[in-house]
Amino acid sequence: MRRWPWLFMLPIVLWATAQADFRPTATLTYQGKRITVVKTSPDELGLAWIENSDQGVRFIFYDPSPYRVELTLGENTQAFAHLALVEQPDAGPSRIVLTDGEATYDPERDAVRYRTRPADGAVAVVKGKVTVWGQELSYDNDRGLALLKGPLRFVREGETKLEGRAGRLVYRLEDGELWLLDRVVLRQGSRETEADKALVLEDQGFAYLYGDPVISRDKDQKIQGRRVRYDLKIGDLWVLGEITGEIQTP
Repeated sequence: MRRWPWLFMLPIVLWATAQADFRPTATLTYQGKRITVVKTSPDELGLAWIENSDQGVRFIFYDPSPYRVELTLGENTQAFAHLALVEQPDAGPSRIVLTDGEATYDPERDAVRYRTRPADGAVAVVKGKVTVWGQELSYDNDRGLALLKGPLRFVREGETKLEGRAGRLVYRLEDGELWLLDRVVLRQGSRETEADKALVLEDQGFAYLYGDPVISRDKDQKIQGRRVRYDLKIGDLWVLGEITGEIQTP
């Protein structure tokens, strides 16, 4: 296993042991925002490796349970998994893949063998009180976009617990927007709401739901609309624009 106690810089990626943090770290930048990948396990566990080739450089990070590699996107969004690959090609954008899997050192070849193993719940994305689990996260530093493949499940802890599912997640580093896509279902208390997509504004405590239509059911009540503002804390909602609804009576 190679360990790197010094600091050096490549055109985009930085491999470092900072003064206050000696964990192996790779860093990208996008429009002044930092994207870091950190091996969190002790030195005697896991693996951190650099591969050089004619096409560019690859960083491999592996943390065994109970540890996980930590990816930080900007200031307040993180993702966790056991295996991370950071690609910096000589031509083209830098990319990060975060998923389940393992990596081992082969002393005869002086090389690392790794295997990705995407699985439900392999990657956790955390933004504020919201946690979303999916199979594999890919980040494109040319566009500042992270995509989490589903099926997804998510939870928001709070006054009234919010749970749900979706097909995939898109995170835009430029503006911090987190989108849930492909048939989003939210359950909170006795209310269940279905939408085509949702923009989650965790720092504001709201989400905007879009659908044709968005449908929300709560006991004997059903509300529909094409655009809905949803209170993440307690599950209240406001239909923006035309609204239709049904109330069942005995």
